[in-house]
Amino acid sequence: MITIRNGAPADEFFLKEMTYQAIYSPKGGGFLPRKILEEPAIRRYYADFGREGDVAFIALSDDKAVGAVWVRLATTAQKGYGFVRSDVPELAIAVLPAFRGRGIGTALLEQMLTHLHATGLEAVSLSVSRSNPARKLYERHGFSLVKNQKNSCTMLIELT
Repeated sequence: MITIRNGAPADEFFLKEMTYQAIYSPKGGGFLPRKILEEPAIRRYYADFGREGDVAFIALSDDKAVGAVWVRLATTAQKGYGFVRSDVPELAIAVLPAFRGRGIGTALLEQMLTHLHATGLEAVSLSVSRSNPARKLYERHGFSLVKNQKNSCTMLIELT
């Protein structure tokens, strides 16, 4: 059985792992070395989690963390891959490979969107590889394309 709990600053190490899992690599494409997690453009997704505006939900299976969704605000000087503007947080989501395809990502995304909508937030954005099947999940939940890059795209959902 999957349960979802609120994230906390103590989840930073797990969010680091989830950041790595969120980096999409098509089958046969190989995975990037873990040292990529220390690059500033990647560290911004998990480092010092618990700052103002940070929100996370953690999916658990038998009390073991198996997935996460989280949002962070960025500045124009420290923007992420899905940055739209400084008042729009960027969403990241990942599920451990052994737990994918069970609806965990959907449950996490719905939990986060419900929470953000209740807070009165106007919008949330994300970056996704153009070939990542998760893109269909985002589209089903109302995200739309706002910017196309070579291998990825930025999507946004208006919450108001």
